[in-house]
Amino acid sequence: MTDRVVSLWRFGNAPAVSGLYRADDTAFAATTNGAKLSWFLLGSRLDLDEVVADPEYVMGVDIVASAEIEDGSLVCGEGELGADGFFARLDRAGGLCWLAALRHSNPFERITVSGETFTVANNLGNSLSFSLADPRFSGQGR
Repeated sequence: MTDRVVSLWRFGNAPAVSGLYRADDTAFAATTNGAKLSWFLLGSRLDLDEVVADPEYVMGVDIVASAEIEDGSLVCGEGELGADGFFARLDRAGGLCWLAALRHSNPFERITVSGETFTVANNLGNSLSFSLADPRFSGQGR
C-alpha cells in the first residue's frame, strides 16, 4: 500500500507510534526522553502498514500552531490521548511532506523558524530544534 500516512493526515489522524513518517510512506522509529525533550534520535525503519494495521495505533491529531516557510508551512499540535504530540511539514497546497509523531512528549504548542532552524516546544516549555536543510526534514515528501 502507498500513501497511508497522507491518507491518515487527510482525515485528521497520524500513527500513534513514535516515528518520522514521510509522504512516500518511508518511516523511521523516533525516540526522545519523553516530555523533557533533551534529545531526539531517529532509528531503524518502520513498516508503516504494520504500524497502522491495528486501529489502536492510529490517533486523532489537532493542529495547535503553525509557522510559514518559503515552500509551505510547519505545524505542530497534540494527539487525542493528551500525552502525545506531533509536528509536520506541509507543502504550499497543504499536502503532507512528513510527520513526526512522539508518544509521551506532551502536546506541542509552539513552532518557530529562525533561518534554517525550526524549533517545536511542548506545553511544559521544553523544545527540540531541527535544521530545514537536513534531508530527513526536507520538503520532498515523495
